[in-house]
Amino acid sequence: MNKTLTIEKIVNFTIFIDESGTLPDIKDRVIVIAAVGTNTPAVIDNIFKTLQKKEKLRIKTGELKFYTAGDKTKQLFFEKLIQNDFGIFILEVEKMGRKIPDTPEHFAFLCWLLLNDVFSFYPDIKEIVFNRHFSRDYDIAQFNKFLKQLMPKLPGIQHVDSKKMKQVNIADMVAGAVLANETGKDKKYYKMFEKQIISEKRLNWVEAKRKFLNKKLV
Repeated sequence: MNKTLTIEKIVNFTIFIDESGTLPDIKDRVIVIAAVGTNTPAVIDNIFKTLQKKEKLRIKTGELKFYTAGDKTKQLFFEKLIQNDFGIFILEVEKMGRKIPDTPEHFAFLCWLLLNDVFSFYPDIKEIVFNRHFSRDYDIAQFNKFLKQLMPKLPGIQHVDSKKMKQVNIADMVAGAVLANETGKDKKYYKMFEKQIISEKRLNWVEAKRKFLNKKLV
């Protein structure tokens, strides 16, 4: 990532966010939330076109997941990723063996921790696109409410189905690669884009919960 980008080049950034690992499952030691930013989202479409052409992928739905993609697909994907100018931000939360309720408030708080770093580098973001985390519209509305309380100047937010909007899959692939690196299952893909990571924050749930209680929302 070219960290000397002019302000003219970064004012219209779109941020894509997805997570890997889950809060309530005690088998997941770590949860990773990734934000991937670009001012040319069409570049992501071009990556998918290349995958479809070279790997003959059946991804007409637009969905590409790290843990279901084959090694050749992942290799090609990350080769294309590092050839383009993406901004990558990572939050890793060590759960410390806890079963953490997956509530809109908890997830909004963790996204806020990540977005603080994103906005410190990209102060003028056009839009934030989340891979839909909650199935109920009510939970999404609550998530938006909590996040906007934490970040009153938040830009437009979308929650999308990754099968219908393939661009958000870029965040799934990055988050999955980071989690695979953290768990020791596969480190090679993380190493491919490691130098492009602008911010990588690590904390455990005890630390996060302390910050959460200080920011208790209503």
